[in-house]
Amino acid sequence: MKTKPPPSHPGQRLAGFVLLCFFLSGLTGLVYQIIWMRLLSRVIGGAPFAVSAILTVFMGGLGLGSYIASRQVDRFQGLQLVRVYGLLELTIGLYALFVPLLLMLSKGLYGLLYNNLYEYTLLYNLFLFVGAALVLGLPTVCMGATLPILCKFYVGSLSHLGAHAGRLYGLNTLGAALGALLCGFWMIHVFGVWGTMLTAVVLNCAIGVACLALAPDAVAGGRARPPATAQPQRQTATDMPTAAGGARSSVAVAGALLIFMISGFCAMAYEVLWTKLLGLIVGPTTYSFTVVLVTFIVGLALGNMVFGRWADRSRDAMTLLVGSQIVAALCALGISQLFGDSQLFFAKLIYAFSDQFGLLSLTKGLVLFGFMVLPTFFLGATFPLVAKIYTRSLDQVGRSIGVAYTINTIGCVLGSFSAGFLLIPLVGKENGLRLVVALQLLTSLAVGAVVFYRHRTSMIRWAGLAAALVAGVGLCIAYPDWNRHVLSTGKYHRFDETAGGAEILQNTGWLRALFSGAQILSATERGELVYYGDGIGGFTTVLKYPGPFGEAEFSMANSGKMDASSRGDMKTQTLLAHFPMLFARSPEKVMVLGLASGVTGGEVLHYPVAQLDVIDINDRVFEASRFFEPWNNNVLDDARTRAIVQDAMAHLALTRTRYDVIISEPSNPWMAGMAALFTRDFFQVAKNRLTDQGIYVQWFHCYQMDWPTFALIGRTFAEVFPNSLLVSCEPGGLSRDFLFVGFKAEAGLNWAQAKENIDYAHRSRHIDLAYPELLTRLIVSEDLGRLFEPGPVNTEDQPVLEYAAPKLMHHGEETQQTLLRQLADRAWVSDATRSEVQR
Repeated sequence: MKTKPPPSHPGQRLAGFVLLCFFLSGLTGLVYQIIWMRLLSRVIGGAPFAVSAILTVFMGGLGLGSYIASRQVDRFQGLQLVRVYGLLELTIGLYALFVPLLLMLSKGLYGLLYNNLYEYTLLYNLFLFVGAALVLGLPTVCMGATLPILCKFYVGSLSHLGAHAGRLYGLNTLGAALGALLCGFWMIHVFGVWGTMLTAVVLNCAIGVACLALAPDAVAGGRARPPATAQPQRQTATDMPTAAGGARSSVAVAGALLIFMISGFCAMAYEVLWTKLLGLIVGPTTYSFTVVLVTFIVGLALGNMVFGRWADRSRDAMTLLVGSQIVAALCALGISQLFGDSQLFFAKLIYAFSDQFGLLSLTKGLVLFGFMVLPTFFLGATFPLVAKIYTRSLDQVGRSIGVAYTINTIGCVLGSFSAGFLLIPLVGKENGLRLVVALQLLTSLAVGAVVFYRHRTSMIRWAGLAAALVAGVGLCIAYPDWNRHVLSTGKYHRFDETAGGAEILQNTGWLRALFSGAQILSATERGELVYYGDGIGGFTTVLKYPGPFGEAEFSMANSGKMDASSRGDMKTQTLLAHFPMLFARSPEKVMVLGLASGVTGGEVLHYPVAQLDVIDINDRVFEASRFFEPWNNNVLDDARTRAIVQDAMAHLALTRTRYDVIISEPSNPWMAGMAALFTRDFFQVAKNRLTDQGIYVQWFHCYQMDWPTFALIGRTFAEVFPNSLLVSCEPGGLSRDFLFVGFKAEAGLNWAQAKENIDYAHRSRHIDLAYPELLTRLIVSEDLGRLFEPGPVNTEDQPVLEYAAPKLMHHGEETQQTLLRQLADRAWVSDATRSEVQR
């Protein structure tokens, strides 16, 4: 009998080396996914279908690569497997260098498709998918091929298959979690997009070179020997415990693979649904989404590693698989209900750590991990258990795991797509979660019943299945059940500044806030929820309030943050349209980025324009804006209006249309994805789409903002539009809202043109402007270079704003007043402009 090799055994050292490489491979894989998503979004946009196409290509490539490897892996043995793995990693790293070039070359083709096929949504999105597949197909297939190859190499015996496969895949998953964490909090912020990608390239190439350079004597006996393993090389399924206590049957194997596919479907669906839900609870920022993703992945990794060891010790892996997925479904249902009612709890947490961003992020991560660890832990059980059940002999390890992983990936692709494009828009998050939980529960119960029946299992198992069925169906009918009114306004957003908010946070205990928070908050809600739109592009609600004189007032919220209203925001919404339109020379085509209430677009229509393009990535906003028709001049029903559901960057980069005026009023830049609309790259693309005398207007705010960040945007804007000015939206002085106004031509404000256009402004019920020269009182500065001074700018490669803005979300009035004092001290208006009001 052979003894356990000592720690210095070269096989053991190589096993450790392979585990380290696969851990780093997981890290780089997630980094590539994030970076390639950003790069592709610059070309095809960040609209939901485009994002889904990229994710589908990425996951589909992993599944295809795994399947191809499963067909070829048995041709290789020992060190050959490590070298093939190294070649794949080297290919991934080198190919990644060419992805930006391929995207640049494809931009012209995408522009042609966009301008000719955009109205044919299905066909256009099919081309988006094909294009993404052509660009990302090779590296993702290579990534997917690595798992079955390394499993073939690393698994030394069937008796330890679960532990070794679970450890290998679990460490790879932990690497992915670390990659997401580093990207979301540090790498892109410090190194930029290009620097982060090059770092991943260097890691991949280093892994590949190291694996290819291994000497033949690095492997003892042609195969690495993981710790505590010394088994004969060829083993068959008779060496392992059989499923359900009897001979392994094709029914048990088929049932295990079905559960594996459904588990992948449900895991991705839970991730999509929980991420969108938690955006309303902890804030839809880049940091929050990173925390949610990392905690989800870590739970899966732990499940892989722990259940891998349990799979080897259990004499009934099938029962363990069925039971783990029943528990996962029930835990997912319970956590979903808890999440939906946890607004007060997380508002209290945010309030407690609002001045310590790092500690707040860490605390949120730990709390979310505590919530999600049970369902994700049991979801992570499937890989090692299915590997144990499905693998019939040691020589078929790579093939079996490759096929199983392919089936799981198919489920993942379908789950991600279904959650975002079918469940949320058709039935909403609550019913979507009910259906996903029911699918996972009923699939596990059905497979368990069939397998147990064929093997005449004990009555205890039948009683367990019956109890799970009754409990699961009853709970799915009752839960999740959330208070939609409470969810409609995000309490993560300055809740302590609302009337009575600080008192509620201070006087409510943590456990009471967690389990009774929805009831406490519902007692404080004002108004009536008249619209609740849960769509693929976002979550939009409209609240109706009684006005001071009995009239109805409406407010619109996106992701829980108020973005428009029929009263409080009217000055900004109106001025956004009239300031550029008054000075525009014979404007024919106008673009408004961000529909919101539609007031800005409606005010544009008072002028003799031929075409108004309204761009919004959230399809539900177009429905919600109908409640504002008494104020928005029926903008969507006007024949001149084109409502376009699309990412603004993609539209401006791909369209042939040239605009006389572009008005940009997106939501706050701390919301994930919004900071990209304040980059030098975006401003430059917009400038390129202006006519020679075109005017660009960018809304920005000073609340939840400090002077360095405000100056960052002003400096970025001025670099693209040297001839520009800063305008306040408050006639009485500096306000909370400002407009950056940029002129493509050297000439700036044309007062003679404004006097010609003033009659169009008089058609509006929302502005009373006797003569245009009164607008001089709103101008803060005509020299943005002097106002903001030299310094860093915000770019797509160095997205400073994306990482700075969320840290300022909870800064109070003092920070805002400091910013306003800086503006007041640095303000400058020319004598020529001042003299206009005296003429």
